Amino acid sequence: MGRLSGKTAIITGAARGIGKAIALGYAEEGSNLALCDLNMTGVEETATEARKKGVKALSMHADVIERASVQALVDAAVEQFGTVDILVNNAGIFFNAPFDEMTDDQWDRMMAVNVKGVFIPSQLVIRHWLERKRTGAIVNLASISAAIAFNNSSAYCTAKAAVASMTRCVAYEYGPRGIRANSMAPGIINTTMPNQNDMKRWADEKIPLRRIGNPADVADLAVFLGSDESRYITGDMIFVDGGWMLD
Repeated sequence: MGRLSGKTAIITGAARGIGKAIALGYAEEGSNLALCDLNMTGVEETATEARKKGVKALSMHADVIERASVQALVDAAVEQFGTVDILVNNAGIFFNAPFDEMTDDQWDRMMAVNVKGVFIPSQLVIRHWLERKRTGAIVNLASISAAIAFNNSSAYCTAKAAVASMTRCVAYEYGPRGIRANSMAPGIINTTMPNQNDMKRWADEKIPLRRIGNPADVADLAVFLGSDESRYITGDMIFVDGGWMLD
């Protein structure tokens, strides 16, 4: 308890699933929160649950691919809490499409939300830290898809590989300024994404721990990477996959 006391975190895509679990995990450890999502009802519910844990939580409708929208989120967080200490880039989308049938619009949407939607918040928060001569931590949601290939998932795999690469570059460039950046690579997580039943059957055969992950499994790592306990870890991509990569 209290590993994030006195800190403020921005968490994108906090209305449900992994984002909500991270937000509540951060609240449990004492972090104030600036939460955003396109689903305003959901993000307000997350903020309400977080406040019950004794922290302050701001909820906003924000589109991570719109610079003005993200800047408003950062400004609101700074105005209410004084600064930002941690950024968790969780917002993202997923869909399947055969490579030969994928449209330009599908490809562009995947890259916009999953890559540009990490770039813009990261850039704006880094600017805040540099202007105020502060340090901070960025935690990005990559995926096991950043490291291995799947059928009908070329756009998603490419986007998540880009997130992992961006994370390493940010860590390298801003490490001398005390800014850390790491990414998490979840495997199969029990969220509202499609084909969960098929994934559960597959996990029983392929994953050494014989289960799919829960959002809390990812949230616990996100807490660690945002806390001072990970103060000497940067530029890494850590798998949360139940041992899938061992196969």
